[in-house]
Amino acid sequence: MSGLRLWLTGLLISSACAHAEPTNFRVGVGLLQTDTSPAAGYFPDNHDQGYTLFAEMPQSEHTASRFLIYRLDDNGKQLSGYETQLMWGWGLAGPGLRLYTGPAWHYEKLKLQRPGANHQVFNGWGWQLGIGVQYQAITLDLAATVRDNQDYHHENKRAGLDDSRPDTYISNLLISYRF
Repeated sequence: MSGLRLWLTGLLISSACAHAEPTNFRVGVGLLQTDTSPAAGYFPDNHDQGYTLFAEMPQSEHTASRFLIYRLDDNGKQLSGYETQLMWGWGLAGPGLRLYTGPAWHYEKLKLQRPGANHQVFNGWGWQLGIGVQYQAITLDLAATVRDNQDYHHENKRAGLDDSRPDTYISNLLISYRF
């Protein structure tokens, strides 16, 4: 009986959304790649893929915010986390080309394969860039964040790697629907 209620509720909500004036609130999914180089072998590299779920709210044509939740479980490597982004740019609320940049903050948990620990938390600031296009209610974006490498550098030292600072980034191919 509760399954029928849930289905009917979903039907009523989607029917109401179909007849309502669309807002700029967007929900979407994406493909994720991340790379830290140089890094220990248990770090994901650009050959590993994961997925992203996200919500975005443009406040105007020039400002927006986005919240991403991501997970990667590929080739024995496990990473999960989230990232918040402040977006400044052009075309963020309307149809057509979108171009943006801005600060980002992340929190992620990586499964480790070294003695004495089973996971490590990384968090910090980054700077993201993105380009995309919106057609009617569908938006397609390619976005990347270059991250502060301090936490990753410390993990490399704990793993016994040299003292060089790694380059760390995350990239997403995102598709969303505007409600």
